[in-house]
Amino acid sequence: MKWITHQATAVAAALALHLPAAGVAAACVGAVMPDVLDQRMAGLAPTRRGRQKIFNAVHRGTTHWFGWWLILCVVAFAAPGAQMGPMGRDVLLGLGFGGLSHVVLDMLTPSGVPLTPFSRSNKFSLKLCSTGSLGEYCFLLCVVGLAWWFYGADLLKLTRHLAHTKIL
Repeated sequence: MKWITHQATAVAAALALHLPAAGVAAACVGAVMPDVLDQRMAGLAPTRRGRQKIFNAVHRGTTHWFGWWLILCVVAFAAPGAQMGPMGRDVLLGLGFGGLSHVVLDMLTPSGVPLTPFSRSNKFSLKLCSTGSLGEYCFLLCVVGLAWWFYGADLLKLTRHLAHTKIL
């Protein structure tokens, strides 16, 4: 899936779960974190060609295992609130939830996601649509349409809040 699909879906789902603004913003960031981490690992290579080779070797590997993102969500709920504070908890939960949504969406593509954290051979895929295909864009249109239908006012309020807090 493309980044826009990951982010739009994570924001829509975070709104549906009534996460606060910090959690929704963190879910938007978490929705692309698995791919960002893969790109950062590839960026360690000294040449552009080497970076592409490393990216191809690591993409949809351990960063796309659902367990890491689920652990973030569990820690957000289990950690004492006094240590993290409410905003810290919201951000951690949003990041974990965004990462989980990324993995679920990549599960819909033919490439799938790993069933175990350090293996690229055991993958699970529902094979519903390919990245960048018409199917993905139809899915994205449905997500955006439903999010606007149900949460349009909340989205406007969230945008105003983020603009006021100098995040945007």
